[in-house]
Amino acid sequence: MQKRGDLILQEINRTGKMSVNELSQMFSVAVETIRRDLTALEKKGLLYRVHGGAVSKKTKDLGSSFHSRQRSNYEAKRNIAQQAVEYVYEGVVIGLDASSSSWHFAQLIPDIPCTVVTNSMHNIAALVNKPNIKTIATGGVYSSKYDAFYGPLSEQLLQRLHIDIGIFSCTGVDENGSIWESNELNAPIKRKMMEACGQSFLLLDNSKLGQKNLIKLGELSQIDILFSDHQPSSVFREYCLKHDILITV
Repeated sequence: MQKRGDLILQEINRTGKMSVNELSQMFSVAVETIRRDLTALEKKGLLYRVHGGAVSKKTKDLGSSFHSRQRSNYEAKRNIAQQAVEYVYEGVVIGLDASSSSWHFAQLIPDIPCTVVTNSMHNIAALVNKPNIKTIATGGVYSSKYDAFYGPLSEQLLQRLHIDIGIFSCTGVDENGSIWESNELNAPIKRKMMEACGQSFLLLDNSKLGQKNLIKLGELSQIDILFSDHQPSSVFREYCLKHDILITV
């Protein structure tokens, strides 16, 4: 008879991703038992642990498509982006990642003389009818899933630029101040854009506070202003105070 751990691994490899609750029901054991099983399988290098479950190592790209992210927490993301747009001024150079939060920012930005650097086709489309905004596309390898450009060519352009303000989002920030991403494409180009920015703004709806994911993007201490739709926990506030991060709610 196969061990439960082997059966769990088979099921995760078959589906790509499963939650702790789903596995608990499937194998009729406690959630804590499944968590221990997943931790043991991760230590053996057989799967990736993510918040609330695990994903197969055979899954190369764990991120959600742009369209699914675009529908998620729509109003909260738009309100957060509106807060960040208040910092736009004439002549500023803005970096926009390929997140749905940045897309909201691109839609809301006023048509004033400034420059936007982005790897996202959705952001470019949002700026088409704003003639006073100069748009610079990073180029690179195109991903139809994210409708954006990635890879070494994108990163090389960012290394040559100075960006005044960078607008970013992520899949989660844990209470230790680590910023997390879900896939291998987004993380490298976001890191390069952060390095090119004089100031970095993180747009974070409440569902992402206290969350971890697959890839560590960086530290919250790299961020200058955190924009959210809810007041973060006291642990977050203490971290931000210690690292001189402004919280805008």
